[in-house]
Amino acid sequence: MKKTALLLVLCVVALSLQNTTSLVSAYEAWGWSQIRADLIDGDGSEFIKPIPGWGPNVFTGSTEMDAVLAAAEWVAEHMVWVADPDPPGDVWTASDQQYAKIIAGGGVGEGDCEDFSILLCAILRFHTQGGIPADRVWVQAGLIVLADGWTEEKPPVFGHALVIYKAVKGGVYYVEPQWDGVAYRGCKPSILNKYWDPPTHAYFAGESATLRFNDVWVKGGGFWLAGPRN
Repeated sequence: MKKTALLLVLCVVALSLQNTTSLVSAYEAWGWSQIRADLIDGDGSEFIKPIPGWGPNVFTGSTEMDAVLAAAEWVAEHMVWVADPDPPGDVWTASDQQYAKIIAGGGVGEGDCEDFSILLCAILRFHTQGGIPADRVWVQAGLIVLADGWTEEKPPVFGHALVIYKAVKGGVYYVEPQWDGVAYRGCKPSILNKYWDPPTHAYFAGESATLRFNDVWVKGGGFWLAGPRN
């Protein structure tokens, strides 16, 4: 009888620990060493996570593009840009944690371009038009290089992240969740239209696709996986 009772207690404790572990899903990676460790295993599942309580069709439309733009606009409306603390210099927030911050902030969360993009990528993957496949939605991080028209306050090279959406038909689109959820084709980064006043500062060399990832795969890496060492 005592052995049976002991086994019962151990089972209850084990189940309790298991449930506790499953509930602790909110996550932030502080510093490049942690970010690299999360991506180097070949996927970004530590960051791209479903939103708790959301179904697969939170954002729908007459076309998939309509649904993608609606999701991007939602992210733009519910987040404001705030720089990461220095140190560590970069903090990446998982999508479920970012959503929790939005709820805690009365409908508005904070983050920089990676946080915007991670949240949007997760919403597109798991909650838009039944879930868009991983081969058609990912976060892209790269360097924007300006050929001319820059000042000390507006450097010629800087990092940026956005979301890439590959339509079933119609090509590949850059989706910018920071500003009104705009989508565009081609190499011209929409961030320039907000950071500079066109056409005066319209000279640039373009935006690289150094790192690409979602919850299933990681491609590339460059600066984001090779350094800096903090």
